[in-house]
Amino acid sequence: MRLGHALVLGAAVTVAGTLVGPAVTPPVAAVTLAAPVGPSCLEADASATDQLKVKGDNTANLSLHVAQAQALATKAGKVAGQGVTVVVVDTPFGGYPGSADLPSGHGYAVAGIVNGADQDAPAVSVGIARGVALQSRDFYDAPERTQDGQRTPTAAALATTLSGLADQRAGLGDRVVVVVPAQVPYSAELEAAVGRLVDAGVLLVAASGDRPADEGGFPDGYEGDPDKGEDAADLVWPAAHPGVVAVGVSTPDSSGTVLRSSAIDLSAPGVDAVSRARNGGWCVVGPPSTAWAAAEVAGVAALVWSMHPDEDAAQLRTRLEQTASGNGGPSSPITGYGVVQPVEAIQRDVAEMGAEKQDRVEPARPPRAQADALAGARHDAVWWGLGGGAALVVLLILRPLLSRRR
Repeated sequence: MRLGHALVLGAAVTVAGTLVGPAVTPPVAAVTLAAPVGPSCLEADASATDQLKVKGDNTANLSLHVAQAQALATKAGKVAGQGVTVVVVDTPFGGYPGSADLPSGHGYAVAGIVNGADQDAPAVSVGIARGVALQSRDFYDAPERTQDGQRTPTAAALATTLSGLADQRAGLGDRVVVVVPAQVPYSAELEAAVGRLVDAGVLLVAASGDRPADEGGFPDGYEGDPDKGEDAADLVWPAAHPGVVAVGVSTPDSSGTVLRSSAIDLSAPGVDAVSRARNGGWCVVGPPSTAWAAAEVAGVAALVWSMHPDEDAAQLRTRLEQTASGNGGPSSPITGYGVVQPVEAIQRDVAEMGAEKQDRVEPARPPRAQADALAGARHDAVWWGLGGGAALVVLLILRPLLSRRR
């Protein structure tokens, strides 16, 4: 069984959970939650003297049941994400509580989604995997800024950074998650760098792609509403690499801001998550973006890996895909195999965990069908109906013969 949940974003949301187990259990009482309200993580003034605060709940984390997954880690005597290194490859960020010198809050917000400190007064949960060892690798300063006639970020800069990470792989630890919440075009150098990291046992998580804000953005021609049959799978790198976990957005009505792609493997809310702002305060990420969703999946991956330390990156990927909340059919060009489910990924026994099975990973199974209490009665009624109909046909055939005998 999959962990049942319902989430509706807006002024208020209602989450009703069910327990994981062999039988369907009644839902627990619904809890009304307030969507987070606060400064935008990208627009927050880095030089503000007043520490920024958020009101409401981190509904993105709540929809993923992050608190329950963290509780499982605590019960096992661990901190969520313990023993895992997460490398954020994005705009540069310093250690908390932040710095006014940061040219962009993008990388800082991604890091905050992964392991940012919780807000107090009012209390709001933030980081998904607070026990990870977090590292920053920057390859551009600010999104959509022109440098030497080229828009940033660039494939060349990303290839250089990922190649450097591959060179440093041995010093990063046994379990490494690299998250790239950016989208760049293809280059042979980038493909080679991504391949080196994947072959070195790194779980590489990347954004599957957002729509350009205006004409001339990357990828060109994908502005506005999606065309029928849209598929940006081959355009957006490093998500296009088959060894990379490409992440989409699961929030409804996000098609106007994110790309449809057959490369998507997993999805996450990608909006209404609480994170950290450049000045050290707290903020809310939005609008829906595969960058924020990639950060959420990276945090979940680190949390789950800390609970299954004997598995390698390929096995972890299989675990995340087989426990995602898919519908049991082919992967979707919006949500892939489904929304990551950290509680199920921690608890479920997953078959065929060997890396050699990766080319045959199946989507998560749909929920078990409910028992039909009237099935027996319907079965009997059908047979009685068939029997009665047959008797009527026999009588209609015999009636002329019986009449002549009289």
